[in-house]
Amino acid sequence: MSTITSSSRSEMAKMSERKMVTMDVKLENRLNIKDLEALQEAFMAEGDGYDNKLTLTKDQFCVALSKILTKGSHEEFAELFDKIDVTKEGYVDWDKFASHMLLEFYEKDDRVKSTQVPQWKDLRTLPSPHKEIIQSVSYLKNTSRYIAISKEGCVSMWGNNMRIQRVLKTGTDSCKARDLWVTHFVPLQNINKIALSFTSKEIAFYDLSTKLEFNCQYKVQGLEYTPLCLDYWSNPNNVNEAIIVWGDTGGYVNALHFTSVNIALFERPPAPAGEKQEPCLNVQLHDIIKGVYKNAMFNRYQGHTEWVRRVKYSQHLECFVSCATTWDNSVVIGWMEKHTSVNQSNRMTTFQISQGVNDFDYHDSLNLIATAGVNHHVCLWNPYVVSKPNGVLRGHMASVVQVQFNPSRGQLISFSKDKVLRIWDVQLQVCIQRLAGMFPKGPEVYSTLYFDEGRNRLFITFNYQLTVLEMKAEIKDRTLSHEKPVIGAIYNSVYNQVVSVCQTGTLVMWMVDTGQKVKQFHKIHGNNEVTSLTQDPSQTRLFTGSTDGTVKMWDFNGHCYHTLECAGGQPADVGQVVVLKRCVLAIGWTKSICIFRNNNFKDYHVQPADWKGGQEHAEDILSASFQGPNLIATGSYDGEIVVWNMNSEQASRHMAHRSRRGQKIRGRTFLTAKETSGTSDGGYDSHAHPPQSQGNTRPRSRALSRVSEGSSDEQNEFGWAVAKLVFLESRKGNSASGGANLVSCGGNGWVRFWNTSHSTLLAEFVAHTHAGSIIMATDKNNHYLVTGDVDGNIKVWDITEYCLHYNEDLVTTLPPLKSQFQPHIDMINTLEICERNERLVILSASSDCSVALWDVYGNQIGVFGQEEHWKIEPYIPPSEDEVDVVEEEKEEEPEAVLEPVIDSGWEPDERAINDPDNYRVNTWESTLLGKDYQELRVKKRVRRQPNTIPNLPYLHGERTGQPPAGPYSALDTAELAQVQSLVKPDAEKYFLDRPISSEEVVQKLPALAESLKSAFDEKSLFPRYLLEFETKMKSYHEATLNADTNTQKTLKARGSFQNIGLQLGGSQKNTPSPLRKHNRSVKLKPIPMGSRRSSIIGD
Repeated sequence: MSTITSSSRSEMAKMSERKMVTMDVKLENRLNIKDLEALQEAFMAEGDGYDNKLTLTKDQFCVALSKILTKGSHEEFAELFDKIDVTKEGYVDWDKFASHMLLEFYEKDDRVKSTQVPQWKDLRTLPSPHKEIIQSVSYLKNTSRYIAISKEGCVSMWGNNMRIQRVLKTGTDSCKARDLWVTHFVPLQNINKIALSFTSKEIAFYDLSTKLEFNCQYKVQGLEYTPLCLDYWSNPNNVNEAIIVWGDTGGYVNALHFTSVNIALFERPPAPAGEKQEPCLNVQLHDIIKGVYKNAMFNRYQGHTEWVRRVKYSQHLECFVSCATTWDNSVVIGWMEKHTSVNQSNRMTTFQISQGVNDFDYHDSLNLIATAGVNHHVCLWNPYVVSKPNGVLRGHMASVVQVQFNPSRGQLISFSKDKVLRIWDVQLQVCIQRLAGMFPKGPEVYSTLYFDEGRNRLFITFNYQLTVLEMKAEIKDRTLSHEKPVIGAIYNSVYNQVVSVCQTGTLVMWMVDTGQKVKQFHKIHGNNEVTSLTQDPSQTRLFTGSTDGTVKMWDFNGHCYHTLECAGGQPADVGQVVVLKRCVLAIGWTKSICIFRNNNFKDYHVQPADWKGGQEHAEDILSASFQGPNLIATGSYDGEIVVWNMNSEQASRHMAHRSRRGQKIRGRTFLTAKETSGTSDGGYDSHAHPPQSQGNTRPRSRALSRVSEGSSDEQNEFGWAVAKLVFLESRKGNSASGGANLVSCGGNGWVRFWNTSHSTLLAEFVAHTHAGSIIMATDKNNHYLVTGDVDGNIKVWDITEYCLHYNEDLVTTLPPLKSQFQPHIDMINTLEICERNERLVILSASSDCSVALWDVYGNQIGVFGQEEHWKIEPYIPPSEDEVDVVEEEKEEEPEAVLEPVIDSGWEPDERAINDPDNYRVNTWESTLLGKDYQELRVKKRVRRQPNTIPNLPYLHGERTGQPPAGPYSALDTAELAQVQSLVKPDAEKYFLDRPISSEEVVQKLPALAESLKSAFDEKSLFPRYLLEFETKMKSYHEATLNADTNTQKTLKARGSFQNIGLQLGGSQKNTPSPLRKHNRSVKLKPIPMGSRRSSIIGD
């Protein structure tokens, strides 16, 4: 038996890794401009194709591409040739190749456009501590928190997990709390402060650096008008420079320019001797104007005659932008210098918009101002063009209250007064998404909009309510197996297929070895949602459960044999179906087991039988697992596990995990894991009463059980549930000796190992922290345990030596982690391990509408539904020794220590002494390091550096005015060669008669009359009277020709000719003739001599 060396093993691993990498991306998509130019140059060589250019066959094409390109394999080149040569001509030239690439790029652009529409999760309404209208929402970068402030001064802070963390109350001493409103706020991100504006004509600055207190450090008082909106800007090039700008009720735009914000916003005067300095400094505005505070300057100008609704400072334009609900000065751009005096006039640019503007936003890259018009329109303006907007976005049926750009996606978000959210494509100026009907109902409300681009969260406030829309994670060119979330996928070894089903009832069968779709059936349960999928032990029948309380039995041709009525015609969520040899079990919606015995499978509709064991669970049963010959375990929502004997259908053992042992048997609430004792016995007597539950309210699915960071087990009500049970078939003999033979998983990411013979909990560990509920699966040899969570992550654990024997102490150590990866971006619903071609693969189905296939080492094989088919080949992972060698090679070499040069004899350059202003040091020529580096560069071979991106027409179509033509137009195409003078052919050479040789004598063809023969017998074809008439006519012609040629005789002969014809006609009266019926008046025309036919002309 041959052994595999480490080098061959590493080569096989690299080959499989290369196949894995190139599987998801097609070869056409991996080619860049340089690759296309190299291919074009190769095809332009002289050949025998069109225009004397090169044409290649399939083998030649594969060989040429393997030499020209540094990417791709021979199989990919052959597949590309087949795609290009769709007409099966057997050759490919440059025109065919370029046309195929152009179509491929067009399709890719269409796919990219189709993925630009954002997909949102369900709207979440956060528990709000506010009692009045929320004025604004923002994000604090330093503390990674969201902050919302309402009109009564309530400040709420939320973590990234959208759980409230702090609730504070703020105000001022200048007036009573009932007369005070907070109008707006803005965070000062660079100095970790926040500025609030009050109706008491004050602006207060609070410090956020302390976690416990919310201290007010400065108050700017003495404002002429009430501030309504705030904005803050800090100079990224100068950390001490910042500007805070506000708009007020008088139509003024006010700005404070700070020059030392990192030190202090305002200089504090020294405290009197013996007195403590006040924590809050009250700053009067007239003192700032007089110059009392050296590090702050004040400017303002009046841009509007009404209240200023929004104000913003633009660093790109170096101006202030403000808006109001007036027609004449709807939007005003104030080109104000930072160091001008208060009374100095400023240059302003005004935009006139009908009925005014509620809000605006500015996009630096596109240099566009988007306005939310009272006239239901969203306008896009160039700041330097006031005559007309660049675009008008129409579609809202009510006044637009807020707009905000999404720069990363090139989109604009707008929200109107009638609670309609629209998302616009700024370049195309079209609405790509409309969201309505999902927001809170009720009368007219005040709403604000805030989009967090970094975390793709959209906050919308409705008076005191705070709602959030979270964008789903998006992967470009993501492959979908189904159109809706996939709830189940199983592997069938008989047909070598994978069967998957989605929520809407679309059942698809795939080939596991290639990923090719075989069959597809739609709406297998009508309009009801499908909840479960399984197959019988013979793997010839499929069972699907639905929310209508039915289970249907199918064959692989789509024929339904039976419908099992689980809930008596009432709706019920069938969570799992267990198919045994003599019966079928259904669970998931009740506290007892629903059983269908085989002797009842006579009619199409099958009714359930009575379960002899009755009800043993206090909560709904969620999972079950069978172990032959007669053992079945069920797990419920409250964490209890019951082991049943299928022969008697009676419960034999009850088990519960550690946190349940501290609970009293009679109705009490559950104790936390911290209050439990350290014993390891998790079971109790089967005759004892089952524990009571907390209540019946709970999440419907594992997706609602997500645990936030920092929360404990008891905070999540789904943390008790047993989501999956698996018997370890290979460890049947270990149960009697105390080893683990049952594994359970579920709430809060816990995995537990049990011994059913002794009702003992042997081990438990957290497989996925802060991931809510998990599911799992094992291989047939029980060497690997695979777990998946609600975020799409999968972990593979090696349990070969885990809990094989009984331990007195509870094992809490984790088994060895083999690999971990994330094949999905949403909740994993089913997991299964199967073996194909000596390779263990993991089949997973997720709510992200995909069914994926990976191996246990974390290598992706493919996603069912992708264009490229795969091939499952044996994979040998690299050994631990090879991994250690690679890690050692990656270690950096120790840096060489440079010793100082003694007596180097260095002297300063004379030019630096004589002319220091104009002297410049050339590092490459004047330093030892520069000279050594230059010598090394000269010795090295010349490398070809990548060129800059050319001025491609499809990239600069708007500037050049040329239509977008794709990357193919950017390739260098040479002009057609000039047509040379044509040489006329030699006429004597090509057009003379060729001499006939003696050997090539053309035989003379026989005459036509000699070769023709009569094909029929006239006597049998024509009637007898016609043949007699023809004979008389011939004799008459002969007599006429022999007669005298006198004219009179000729005339007499014509008259006699007609008489003869009449006589002949009269002689045939007694003879029945069919011609007389149709041709009653017939004229006979004389026929010239030499003709054998007679002409008959009807009147």
